[in-house]
Amino acid sequence: MESKMGYVYAEGTSLYDGDGKKLVLKGVNLGDWFVQEFWMASSCVDGFQTGIYTQSRGIAAMRDNPNLQEGQIRELEAFYIDTFIQEADFKRIRDLGLNVVRINFSVYNLTDGGENVREKGFEKLDWAVDMAEKYGLYVVLDLHGAIGSQNMDHHSGDDAHFNLFGSSENRCKTVHLWEQIAEHFKESRTVAGYDLLNEPRRKKHRYGGKVCFDFYDELYRAVRKIDPNHMIIVECFSFPNHGADSRDYGWKNVCYEYHIYNLTPLSQMTCLRFYRFLHEKMGYEAPVYIGEWNAWGRDKDWQRTFDFFDRLGWSYTSWTYKVNRYPADHGVRAGRGSWGLLEIDVKPVNLHTATYEEIKKTYLSVGSENAKETHVYDSYKKRFLNKIN
Repeated sequence: MESKMGYVYAEGTSLYDGDGKKLVLKGVNLGDWFVQEFWMASSCVDGFQTGIYTQSRGIAAMRDNPNLQEGQIRELEAFYIDTFIQEADFKRIRDLGLNVVRINFSVYNLTDGGENVREKGFEKLDWAVDMAEKYGLYVVLDLHGAIGSQNMDHHSGDDAHFNLFGSSENRCKTVHLWEQIAEHFKESRTVAGYDLLNEPRRKKHRYGGKVCFDFYDELYRAVRKIDPNHMIIVECFSFPNHGADSRDYGWKNVCYEYHIYNLTPLSQMTCLRFYRFLHEKMGYEAPVYIGEWNAWGRDKDWQRTFDFFDRLGWSYTSWTYKVNRYPADHGVRAGRGSWGLLEIDVKPVNLHTATYEEIKKTYLSVGSENAKETHVYDSYKKRFLNKIN
């Protein structure tokens, strides 16, 4: 395998680093950082609209809050982002023996109106890439929330609309957003790849398929005009059979992504084998990246999952690095030490009614120095600490 000018590259069913050596990415998501999710967030919007926090609803709640001025909203957002993940976290992830972080961001982090990146819009992502480079980590850039929402889930930042695929205007704006991202990061060898859309659906409650992959093709071709080098990651959501063959589109340097959450009575291994069966049945000629996954409460399931991925040469980033234990009553297994490597315990602040000082005080308490290591962290230490990947 020849070097691709120092960039991570996908060819056949394997990934390669910038020196042309086979590479398996092993790491974690930095979830709840740029995009807070209500079930593990340090923010809430009780009494405002549905009362369920999303990124868009949080911004609207602060704008409706008589205690806040417009300029203070961005200040508070910056306080949270500056505190939740710090340089020490990148070092900690590196020291744990991992080699990649998946950074989840949305249109709300980069733009004001959903189209053009605002001044300094890339500033914190640039800092994150710089920190990853300093500590020898790769970065997967994941557009978790597109304009109009690609899935109508809270983690897209907008659970009130499903208007990406049904709107030519929003599709064009999303293409333009990826053009700007590609232009900005095209020289970075630390960025392993562009994860074009997180968990897209062709219709509400209907998984992937040709509609999603046809739009991936629009995004792929727009990015490739600007950036011919970076790996592009496309998600088959929720199962491999909800994808399409990259060879039908003529794509190159593409990796396929799945998310594995076994929320069934079946064993973890049964679930993993099912994904492998579907992937092999589809006959995809592409590397596999498990962008999100969890093995829940038992160390043996974590170790077996690591073994399974490693045998197949699949890359992976678990969900997630750090969660807030406090909002445990939302029924997503939060607060049980099964989601994050680290847990904080912070009462979410109500963005609709709290003062600037109250919100700032909460946001300044979410740093990892206030977090406890979970059994998931122990499983990672058992697997990776002092081992060469």
